[in-house]
Amino acid sequence: MAIYLKYDQIKGNVTAEGFKEWIELQSFQWGVGRGIGSPHGSEGVRESSQPSLSEVTVTKNLDKASNDILAAALHGKPVKAEVVFTRTKAGGGGVEEFLRYELTNTLTSGYSVSSGGDRPSESVSLNFTKVMVKNSVAKVDNAGEPVSMTYDLSTAKNA
Repeated sequence: MAIYLKYDQIKGNVTAEGFKEWIELQSFQWGVGRGIGSPHGSEGVRESSQPSLSEVTVTKNLDKASNDILAAALHGKPVKAEVVFTRTKAGGGGVEEFLRYELTNTLTSGYSVSSGGDRPSESVSLNFTKVMVKNSVAKVDNAGEPVSMTYDLSTAKNA
């Protein structure tokens, strides 16, 4: 499995068919939370807050995209970003997408570099106003049936 990032016009090192010049990622983290309270003495009645969507945080090795990503963190403009998870096609002939995140109005909100003496690793946080999640649910024959949902933070609704 590989994870790739397409971030505006920034070119990465990926050579896989369909993802040429995307940026290879080592990890991806994102989540949603909301406070839910269960008052004492109120049988089954719960109260909840609006959902809180975290920023997407990815890690990657230092590569040819690094300086452009740093520049985006310093003075970037809102762009579209895509993160794609791939798997090897059945029979081993290349890769195919099975999970996609499309982030709208994306800004680089955090950037850091670390190293323990080996190749430097970068952590990049992406802030966005809309997210579309699309995945291919695996069937017995490994074919995928795409399903998707979109959430718009500006309206706090599924789009």
